[in-house]
Amino acid sequence: MKRQTRIVAWFDEVTKDDIPLVGGKGANLGEMVHAQIPVPPGFIVTADAYFRFLEASGVIPEVRRLLAKLDVNNTRQLQDVAGSIKELISKAPIPEDLSTEIKKAYRKLGEGLVAV
Repeated sequence: MKRQTRIVAWFDEVTKDDIPLVGGKGANLGEMVHAQIPVPPGFIVTADAYFRFLEASGVIPEVRRLLAKLDVNNTRQLQDVAGSIKELISKAPIPEDLSTEIKKAYRKLGEGLVAV
């Protein structure tokens, strides 16, 4: 059965078993919440959201083109290609469905301070 794509996951919804979805830091925050350690309320933007963003933005072919020419033993070239990929991703528009879900989750947190 195919797992449903998730854009955000709340700290209290995740455990160490969710590392592929929320990463190590997100999973650890979930474990802390379940252990009743005081953690401010929060959510994680998931790996599903990231991959959806990459697909929708159309940056993948250009990233592959840059990586295909990369000499991993050339430190300068590694830095240049990493910078180019970072710029591609930074300038890519966030799909409306992702933006809407992330904003909705942020609004649920209220006006308080948040950790990033």
